[in-house]
Amino acid sequence: MTARATTLTAALAAVAGQQSTGYSHLKHEQRPPLFLSYAEMWRRAQRSAAALQAMGVRRGDRVGLILPDSAEFIDDIFGAMLAGAIAVPVYPPMNLGQFDSYLANTTHILRQAGCSVVITDAQVRPILGKLMSGVPELRAIETHAAMLKAVPEGAEPAGVTVGPEDVAFLQFTSGSTSRPKGVTLTHANLMANIAAIGGGAGLQISRESSGLSWLPLYHDMGLIGFVFAPVVYGVRSIRFIPPLMFLKRPSIWLRQLSETGAEITFAPNFAYGLCTTRVKDSELVGVDLSRLRVAGCGAEPIQHGTLRAFADRFAPFGFRGDALLPCYGMAEHSLAVTFGEVARGLKADQVDAAALAQGRAEPAVGGEAPALMVVCCGRPFAEHGLRVVDDAGEPLAERQVGHIELRGPSVMRGYWNDPERTAEALRAGWLRTGDLGYLADGELYVCGRSKDLIIVNGRNYHPQDLEWQASQVEGLRRGN
Repeated sequence: MTARATTLTAALAAVAGQQSTGYSHLKHEQRPPLFLSYAEMWRRAQRSAAALQAMGVRRGDRVGLILPDSAEFIDDIFGAMLAGAIAVPVYPPMNLGQFDSYLANTTHILRQAGCSVVITDAQVRPILGKLMSGVPELRAIETHAAMLKAVPEGAEPAGVTVGPEDVAFLQFTSGSTSRPKGVTLTHANLMANIAAIGGGAGLQISRESSGLSWLPLYHDMGLIGFVFAPVVYGVRSIRFIPPLMFLKRPSIWLRQLSETGAEITFAPNFAYGLCTTRVKDSELVGVDLSRLRVAGCGAEPIQHGTLRAFADRFAPFGFRGDALLPCYGMAEHSLAVTFGEVARGLKADQVDAAALAQGRAEPAVGGEAPALMVVCCGRPFAEHGLRVVDDAGEPLAERQVGHIELRGPSVMRGYWNDPERTAEALRAGWLRTGDLGYLADGELYVCGRSKDLIIVNGRNYHPQDLEWQASQVEGLRRGN
């Protein structure tokens, strides 16, 4: 980890002299990736900061980022920090079929954050004009390229002091259960979480580490895990694949892992299932996955069967099952909360389905009663707290299902400009996650969201368990 860096800007400055290590961006499958050393990233971020200041952006201003290109996104999120501003990443439009809902959602995020400018690209810019009338504070929507024309190559920003307690960026929640909320994360929050992620009880990241990601950078797993953390540790190399490229052809993920020899990658549960069902052997000629040390899984409910099937399917290509690393995390805790043990592989708890429906995680005995496999997500990090409580907030014994609560230096400051929902989430020093789970031997097993819980005749059912059982029926397509 970069010595003595207490902010992400200081971490980037600390690696700014490195010319041979950095990030590569795969933009087209048939063309070489764009390589940017840490030294070049530093210069590009400085120019971006100077350009933002030339647009009138000042310390504390919020800057919306709607950028599909990974290199430009990284330039501008670090540029916003160097200018003392607060970046607000927003997902770019995927298709015009849902344009009205996209525009409404984006308007809400930018208005809630109070963004004064939005930086985008030439393809997205024409469809964002209506945002100006819906966001009172918004002064300009500019493309990344046009913004840079205002300042020369080598431009440096006016000096702004950035401290650990300054807000680094706002991570807006997905809005799946309510309107998106702006999770307020300070540099101190992020540096604490990154220290835990990469430390000895985490991924054991070093300067020789390498990674590969197709995850969108507007989301915490892609942004914190594969942009911020590698800078902090000064890792050897990270490669980015556009998310749409992976979704169209999942084999690109596996082929690039083989080509780069990357040792760390992460993805949601669905991605492992997508590869298992859609990737053909003919697409993997010459692929070797044996150098992959960590294949992390999080960001959505983890299904034991999905990961087990992935491990079996790609074992002939060198994939080692002990690389699988289930984890649990959430934006309000910066990113990660718990990790499974590195090199242990998949661990699951086979529990009695009827008992679990009544709130007890009892190990299944014999093979007659219906059972469920609940994946182990590992232990909480050092200097962080995790407990499982009942409806009244009282801690529960192990193997009792209840509400998961968290505390520690990774926990957000609150929801931006939303004191009511901040008060609901943060009570007596604990973050109420909204997730249900239980502890066994000190390790966390996540059952589902409390808002999603289906209660029938006093018994609790989690939708993902029902979905998994339904997906086993022949003729039903998983995920549909």
